[in-house]
Amino acid sequence: MHILNPQQLQEVDVLTMQRQQIRSWDLMERAAKAALKQIIADHPAMLGEPITILCGKGNNGGDGLVMARLLLEMGQKPSVWLQHASQYSVDNQENQGLLPIGYLKTFHLHTNFEFPKQGLLIDCLFGYGLSKALTSDWQPIIEQINAFEGRVVSIDMPSGLACEGHLPAGSPIVEADCVYTFQMPKLNLVLPDYGYYAKSFKIISIDLDEAAIAESSSSSFYSDADSMATLRKPRLKYSHKGTFGHALLLGGSYGKMGAMVLASKAAIRTGCGLLTAAVPIAGVSILQCTVPEAMVLADTNEQALQDFNFPTAYSAIGIGVGMGTSVESQQGFSIFLRSLPAESKLVLDADALNCLAKHSQLLAHLPKESILSPHPKELSRLLGTWQHDYDKITKAKAFCQQYEVYLLIKGANSLLVCPDGELHFNATGNPGMATGGAGDVLTGILTSLRAQGYPAKEAALLGMYIHGLAADLAVEELGEESLIASDISNYIGKAFMRLTQGGF
Repeated sequence: MHILNPQQLQEVDVLTMQRQQIRSWDLMERAAKAALKQIIADHPAMLGEPITILCGKGNNGGDGLVMARLLLEMGQKPSVWLQHASQYSVDNQENQGLLPIGYLKTFHLHTNFEFPKQGLLIDCLFGYGLSKALTSDWQPIIEQINAFEGRVVSIDMPSGLACEGHLPAGSPIVEADCVYTFQMPKLNLVLPDYGYYAKSFKIISIDLDEAAIAESSSSSFYSDADSMATLRKPRLKYSHKGTFGHALLLGGSYGKMGAMVLASKAAIRTGCGLLTAAVPIAGVSILQCTVPEAMVLADTNEQALQDFNFPTAYSAIGIGVGMGTSVESQQGFSIFLRSLPAESKLVLDADALNCLAKHSQLLAHLPKESILSPHPKELSRLLGTWQHDYDKITKAKAFCQQYEVYLLIKGANSLLVCPDGELHFNATGNPGMATGGAGDVLTGILTSLRAQGYPAKEAALLGMYIHGLAADLAVEELGEESLIASDISNYIGKAFMRLTQGGF
């Protein structure tokens, strides 16, 4: 799914109206109906509670006016506030005239609202057309919205949050409980810096012209179920275990062997034909007992990987989980990395990344199209600090281009940065995944997919999607607080089934 900039969104709107032979008013009507339908589905109790709609002077405000009219037709009596202005958009003006005379209340930037103590507030002040931060004049209005004790939902964007671009700290922005955004996500809805203003979002289809969207050039994408389902490879009747590759996982150290157990189980659950786990001597019996499906190789060191004297002729190699960063492990890792054939399919996580950060000269020895999967702290060790998300993305793009690797930055809406500069944001996952070992599971998934022959980009995209989807399915039964990494691994099979069947 494309992520477009405001100019492209406007162009798609225009092409949609031309090709579908409708007016902008019709498109507004369609959008408002779709948004209201979803809001009611998510908040059925709202029809018995106070509803407040704040409308701006543009087309986002027009959406709010349409919703107000629809609610009136349903027998509801929403409180509707319209921004006082000398000029309104054409469709906004037309929709004002479709409401009962005298029904609208106008507000100025100094207005003190008397919001009810509960209910739903629908924010329709600014949409995707906002290109910069609101001035401080808007602060009193935004503060009153954010102080509302009920639920706040925003249409298309939280008012004050532009679709893209860095905004100064302290800018007036609505803190929405949910954003109902039209057709596709907007870039600032999937960036950590602005997560506080869009605690969740839902994509509302308004049947914009698909060809017009496809014709729009974009380097940012949102990995949803439809796009991910096309990546999954069907299994043929006469396949055998050799068909699906032999993966090697290297890691573990005294006290951290659980990371290798988690990664190994995830790799097998993801479908590689064979798995070998390379661990210190102390980990052999642990792996043999907990993951009987895996073969095990032992390093010469009792408590940590040291010699790394393992074969390299595997379908894919994942390295780093629970490995530690002892001097011996760093030296062994360095020798092993330098010895890898150029065509090796490599996944690096955790302490492998920390070793790279300590010895940056090793980055030049990474096989092309390696996948690195850092969490934000590990990323900062590789890239250095950044000022904000756009600065982080710029540095990540440069890193990937320089070393021809993929960076899978873990977090909410995990981000895959590609060597060609493409950005792919993930649609699955939840806060329950903020638990030890979740990243080890991802390493197993990624290594398994690479071993099965998935190209690096497809493996990273499908891997992070399945990882998040497995966690989402687990949370449906267990809740976010109780989710542990093993649960994610246990639900990988159901995640593949859900992806195949659709409906998520």
